[in-house]
Amino acid sequence: MRLFGSTRRRAAAEADVAVVGSGLPSRLTALELGRRGASVVVLGHAAERPARGLGLVLLGPGRPYLSVANAIGRGAAQIVWAAGCENHLRAKAFMGQAARDIGYEARGSFLLARDRAQAEALAESEDMLRDDGFPGEFLDHYMLETRFDLSGFPGAYWAAEDADLDAQRLLAAVEQAARAAGVVFRPGRARALRADASGVKVELEKGSLRAAAAVVATDAPAAGLVPELAPLLRPSGSARMSLSTLAGATLPSVMRTADGRIACQTNASTVGLAEIGPRTSDESADRLTDFATRLPLDLGSARHLQEAGEVGVDGLPVVGRLPGRPLGVACGFGPLAPGFAFAAARWVADALLRGTDPTPEALRATRAPSTFEPPGGSQ
Repeated sequence: MRLFGSTRRRAAAEADVAVVGSGLPSRLTALELGRRGASVVVLGHAAERPARGLGLVLLGPGRPYLSVANAIGRGAAQIVWAAGCENHLRAKAFMGQAARDIGYEARGSFLLARDRAQAEALAESEDMLRDDGFPGEFLDHYMLETRFDLSGFPGAYWAAEDADLDAQRLLAAVEQAARAAGVVFRPGRARALRADASGVKVELEKGSLRAAAAVVATDAPAAGLVPELAPLLRPSGSARMSLSTLAGATLPSVMRTADGRIACQTNASTVGLAEIGPRTSDESADRLTDFATRLPLDLGSARHLQEAGEVGVDGLPVVGRLPGRPLGVACGFGPLAPGFAFAAARWVADALLRGTDPTPEALRATRAPSTFEPPGGSQ
C-alpha cells in the first residue's frame, strides 16, 4: 500500500487512516480503505445516530436534468449522473458479497413536479436524459393519476434505474464487512482535527489519535471539524416522518420533489418522508406535513423524528482530498447518503492511497460554492 506516494509509515502514527464519522459514509470509506490494506480506525461522532428512515440508491441530485445542466453545464451534469450509475453498480456489487439481505428493491423512482414550470423542465429533461443514455419516462398529470392515487401534481419523471433499500440493514452489513477487513471502531466524539504535511491528530473527548491521514466522512454536520467546508454546506431540514397509507391507496415506491426538498419511500402500508435539502427562511416550519396532506395518508398516524445534518448548497455532496494536507472528506449527503456514498468511498480511497483524486469536479471539496434554484422557485 502506498499512502500519498510514500511507502513509509510515520513513526508516531497509530493508524494509516483515521475516519471520523459513524454513519454510512464513514463505514463505506473505512471498508474501502481496509480492503486495500490500510490500517483504519473509525472514530464515532456524537451528533450521529444509527441509520433511520430512508435508504435510497438514486441517480442524480434530485433536480430536473435541465436545471442541473443549466447550472453546471451539460457535460458536468452527465458526469454527475454517471457517478450515480457507478454508485449503484458498486452498491449492487457489495450486496452480492454481503452476508445478509439489506432489503434492496429495484423499483425505479419518480421526480415529482409541484408546479407547471417544474413539469415543463421534467418533460424537456426526458429528451436530454435519453440523448445522454439514461433511460426513463415523463408522465403528465393524467398518466400519473391513472397509475397512482395522486392528484394535483402536473407531471413526473420516472428514473428507471433507481432503487431503494433498508438503511438500517445496509449500515449493519457495511460495518460487519469493515470489521472483517480489519477496521477498528473506537467510540468517542471527535472534538478537533489538526492536519499538516506530517500527518493528522484527532482530538477526542478522552485522549487523541495520530494517523498518517484522515477522512471526515459523515452525513451529519462536518464544517465544525473542517471549517473551510462551511461555504459548501448548509444545515438540512433534518426532519423525517413516518405515516400509514389510507386503505386501498396506491403510491409510487419512491418519490422526490423536483425542487430538491423532500423524498418519499413507500414500503407495504407505510410511507417515510424526509427533508433532503437546505431550508429557506420563508418556508413553512413543517413542510413534511404540508406535503403529506397532498397524499392519501393517515395524518393521525404520523411519527416524527428530528436529526441534525448537512447537505451541499447545490444539492451535491462534498467529496475528495483537500490540498496540501493528508485529509479527505465525504460529507453533505443528507438523508440519501446511499445515492453517492459507495462511489465517494472509492474516490477518497484513490485520492489518499494513489495521490490522484478521481472525484468529479462538480462534487469536489475544492469547487467554488454555487447554488442553483429549480424552475418554479422554492415552492
